[in-house]
Amino acid sequence: MKPSIGRIVHFNDEVGKTLAAVIVAVVDNVVNLSVWNEFGHQFNVLNVRQGNEPGQWNWPPRV
Repeated sequence: MKPSIGRIVHFNDEVGKTLAAVIVAVVDNVVNLSVWNEFGHQFNVLNVRQGNEPGQWNWPPRV
């Protein structure tokens, strides 16, 4: 699936915790994200690559 602005994704923080995020920009093979932590605090993360490692984003699993 190709990333696009407005899509909901998962972001893995530096300790590997999965957080909700929205893609706000797509540049080549990286995205910029608006991320919310478990307390509802929002922060931005720039130039994020897709993957399953800390600091990366991925599509949420279908349930």
